Amino acid sequence: MITDTARQKRKQMLEDPVVPLTLKTALPSLAAMLASGLATLMDALILSPLGRDVTAAVAVSFPLVTLIQTIGFTLGMGAGSLISRCLGRGEQDEARHAASCSLLLALLLGLLLLCAGLLVPLALVRLLGATPAVERDAAVYARYLLLGAPLTCLSLVLSSLLRGQGLVLPNMAAYSLGGAAGVLLQFLLVRRAGLGLLGAGIAMLAREGLTLLLLALAVLRGPAFIRPSLSRCLPTLSILAGIMRSGLPTLIRQGFMSVSGVMVSRVSAGFGEAALAGMGLAVRALALASSAVIGFGQGFQPVCGVNYGARRMDRVRYAYCFCMKTLVFSLLAVGALVFLFAQPLLALFGAEAQATAFAARVLRAQSVVLAAQGAVILMNMLTQAMGLTVRATLVASSRQGPILMALLALMPRLFGETGLVLAQSASDLIALALSYLLTRKLFAEELTQQGLSVRESPGS
Repeated sequence: MITDTARQKRKQMLEDPVVPLTLKTALPSLAAMLASGLATLMDALILSPLGRDVTAAVAVSFPLVTLIQTIGFTLGMGAGSLISRCLGRGEQDEARHAASCSLLLALLLGLLLLCAGLLVPLALVRLLGATPAVERDAAVYARYLLLGAPLTCLSLVLSSLLRGQGLVLPNMAAYSLGGAAGVLLQFLLVRRAGLGLLGAGIAMLAREGLTLLLLALAVLRGPAFIRPSLSRCLPTLSILAGIMRSGLPTLIRQGFMSVSGVMVSRVSAGFGEAALAGMGLAVRALALASSAVIGFGQGFQPVCGVNYGARRMDRVRYAYCFCMKTLVFSLLAVGALVFLFAQPLLALFGAEAQATAFAARVLRAQSVVLAAQGAVILMNMLTQAMGLTVRATLVASSRQGPILMALLALMPRLFGETGLVLAQSASDLIALALSYLLTRKLFAEELTQQGLSVRESPGS
């Protein structure tokens, strides 16, 4: 049974003009992820002046961020994509069941990570590649990251549930307010009170807690019409399969990101602490651009999912082409600016000169292929929203999976530091070629099944 509110939202997603509708969902999602990325960037900006050891400690702990996001994004993307397709088919009860199950699983898995943070933080950061000089600082930072794991996992799932319903403004508000409050508190505790990584950890928990509270209010008492309930939280095989069909590509992608992140830390540490700290700075600076691209793609997903569920491939194709052109041209401009101003940008962090110089080399190498990175991410969002598990998994793992791992093992040995700097950029170009081959005939195949040709699809 679909309610009047859900029916009205479904009608809007299926009948409103594609470009304004896509921008209406994509831009607030972009703003939400941009706020999250800015909070990450400000973490580095506030902590970098504390010394190279602290910067390196934060860099070592970064794969844990990816691990936490793996849980939240996998369950959130899976449930959110399933909800969009259910709404397209008019199946609101199944959408509510998926939302409830994904939240329960996020809570349980987040609590497991919290236990790891309490029990074995020092052993964990050693496994991640921490050197003896930075392992104690890294353990402190890692402990707070893992203490906040349940909050982060639940926030990411709630965010995806709202986005799957086409509700993006609550996300923007929650991440903007949570990020701003976290940055302000971190500045006060780290710079003014002199609490160092302890203050950074407290501020991180406060940021995640406030973000979760605002998202929960939007889902339980705000504009959401798919509301989780305790009576529907026990998973069934069909619901788990539906969530994982859409979430598996994210699980694979994020899992590979965690492993490749550890490899990057270990290989960077082999070139000294300056390289390790510089790579950490570059990764955090690039996270801002990546967050914006992911946010834009996440805004496209509900338009894609609902229309695909209703078999409106003409509208899916039109929205995808618009988003791809917008993304590529925007990232070409951003990449040019980053290439020109990489050194002044990184100088703002106040890190040591050697670390800053290394980070600038990485940033310039990545700026050249930003458009390729964005195109691959959007191809992943498309195939994932459509529930095409195999293609979505191959596209999702192309940038930071076996290809990058092989390049990290080979290029630094052949070309030294330059090989480390260029490994991710080379992986992005190979990923673009592979992803294009996997998606280039997708719309022709889907439209043929509906008895249409590509030329007959108006996309309006």
